[in-house]
This record gives sequence, C-alpha cells and structure tokens, in this order.
Amino acid sequence: MPDLSHFDRLDDHVAPIAHAVYDLVAEVDPSLHRMKRWNFPGFVANSTIVTVCGQPNYVNLQFFYGAHLPNPQGLLEGTGKDLRHIKFRSMPDIAREGVREVILAAIEYDKTLRDEGLRAKADK
Repeated sequence: MPDLSHFDRLDDHVAPIAHAVYDLVAEVDPSLHRMKRWNFPGFVANSTIVTVCGQPNYVNLQFFYGAHLPNPQGLLEGTGKDLRHIKFRSMPDIAREGVREVILAAIEYDKTLRDEGLRAKADK
C-alpha cells in the first residue's frame, strides 16, 4: 500500500489536487512501482520517475529527469541540471493538453537509465 501521508498534511483545497495528480500517474502506467522518495509519494522503475509534492497553494509533479524530456506545451518548469516540474493549481490543470504525454515521455526515458534496484524496495 503506498504511503500517501504527505497528502494528509496539505490544505483542504490542495489535497484533492495532489490525490488526483497521483492517480493520474498511476492510471497512465499501472505497472509503475510506488515508493516514497524524499518524503513525497512517488513512482519508480529503473530510477525515480516522478514524485507528487504538495505545496501551500499548488502541487508539483516533479520529474527527476525532466530536463531531458520533450516540452512542446511548455508545461515543464525549472532550471536545474535534471529536475523539472509541472505545477497544478486547480483540478482543471490536470486535464491540460500535454500532461499525459510528459508523464509517458518520463517513463520511456527511465527505460534508458541504469537500474538502481528501487523496484525491490517499492510498495507496488
């Protein structure tokens, strides 16, 4: 059973968004393993693919190798070497064009990475 306790600490208007973003990733690829990473609910395969990070007024879907992903809709934000995120401020943001495609691209990119052995430690 995945540890979603992080969502319990979020404000009432942010928690449903966090759950919906988490559910979206699970729906896009049900075979992903679930694992808490840096205290945030996340999804792993060869490496950490994404985590769902609730903030006071929004939710970030953090892509650990987001800088290497296509971003035709301009959804990915951030300037780090690898990390990028998509920000969700409301439920309609989840249905934006391109969100699913970025998630799928992250899953595909993960297949090119060295297997860190996370699946064996995950909740699946």
